[in-house]
Order: sequence, then structure tokens, then C-alpha cells
Amino acid sequence: MSIYVWNDAPMSAPAGWYPDPQGQVPGMPPQQRYWDGQSWTPHVAPIEQQSSYASYPAASTATAYATPRIPTTPDGVPLAGWWHRVGASVIDSLILFGIVGVVAFPFIRDLLTAFGDYFDEAMTAAENGRQTPPTAMFAEDLVGPILAITLIGLAVNVLYTFGFLLWKQATPGKMIVGLRIRLRESPDLPFQTIFLRWGTQSAVPGLVGLVPFIGFLGTIFSLLDALWPLWDDKRQAIHDKVAKTNVIRVR
Repeated sequence: MSIYVWNDAPMSAPAGWYPDPQGQVPGMPPQQRYWDGQSWTPHVAPIEQQSSYASYPAASTATAYATPRIPTTPDGVPLAGWWHRVGASVIDSLILFGIVGVVAFPFIRDLLTAFGDYFDEAMTAAENGRQTPPTAMFAEDLVGPILAITLIGLAVNVLYTFGFLLWKQATPGKMIVGLRIRLRESPDLPFQTIFLRWGTQSAVPGLVGLVPFIGFLGTIFSLLDALWPLWDDKRQAIHDKVAKTNVIRVR
């Protein structure tokens, strides 16, 4: 077993997790602090095992605790797990569904009315032995409400996503589960990054989905994008890689 003394600044140590040089809190489990290669960061995490030992080149007399492999940003901020991201997405989807339902209610009502009227006419025609009403007129009645609902949904999604990310670097769903979005190399999240991230995640697959014959590719891309963090060593989705962002844990 190697034994080392912590210096205030282990100048020759590579970036990584090491026993907290500020000491341990009595009654609390040992914790580790992230060294970014130049200075200590404010990011700490509990030490979960002691099967190996961190070392510094110039050290001598205190036990150095093992550090579990915690995926982080380059400056040591813990990354969000896949299930946390899924939970945040589900919460955001429910919130957006409710907002769109309220804002677009007149058009949703028109859509339901069009379906109801066509069903009634079809049933009446069948009972009287007449031909089923033509679907062309029924389809025309649906175009207006569907287009309005789609545009309202897009506008709400844009305002919701851009507004909260510019304000809090997190949508309500992410805030509820303790996540934030940032650039991988810095804690910032500029507007252009939000635009690039949203465009890759939502706009591109949405537009592809409208193209005849290849629309299914948009769905495949969205599924692959959502699953990508499961096997990516930086826990990035495809839209994270394009925008150079990470979803991090803040609690």
C-alpha cells in the first residue's frame, strides 16, 4: 500500500479525483475532490471504495483513498445518468403537453368536432344504405386545425426550451431532477449553443419527418440520439456532441 502526504498544490499530479486535501468532516464518510491539473475545483464526491490508491509524485505520510470512476466534465463536474435524463424529458413532455393543450384548445376542439361530424355522417349513411361520405372534404376540414396545433406546439417548444435554458441552463424537468446543461469545456451555455443543440435534437428530425418516403429516418435519428449516452464515454447524446455540451448533475 502506498502512503502519501497531501500538499496544498500537487503540481505534478494529473487531472482527476483525489482525497479531499481540506480534510474530512467528523461523522461523515471520506470524500474526494477534483484536481483539474492546475488547481482544486469545488467539485466533491463521496469515496465509495478503497481497492486502489491515488498517488502524487512528491508525497510521504498520509493514506490516500481510492477514487471511484465518476464520469465528469474536464473540470470535474459529475455527469448526469441516462435515467435522470429520461425522467427530465418525461416531465418536460408532460408540461409541454399541458401548455399546448391549453393554448391550442380551440383548434383541438375543431379537430374533435370534425372527427365527430364525419363519424355521425358515416353512421347515418350506413343506417340508410347510402354511400359513405367522401373523405376528401373530411381531410380538408382537418388541415387547418392540424396545422394550427403543429405551429402552436413548435412555438411553445421553442419559447419553453430557449427561455429556460437562457435563464437557468435547465428546463423545469431538468431542474426537478437536479440537472443542468453546459458546454463541456466551460460552465457557460451561450445562445448559439442552445440553438445548435435544439436544432439537432428537434428541428432536423422534425423536418426530415415531413419528407415523403424518408420521414421514418427522422424517427430513427431521434431514437438513436436519445440512446447514445448509454454507450458514450462522455455521456453525450448526438445533439450534445454537435453542440459540445454535457448534461451535469448539480445535486
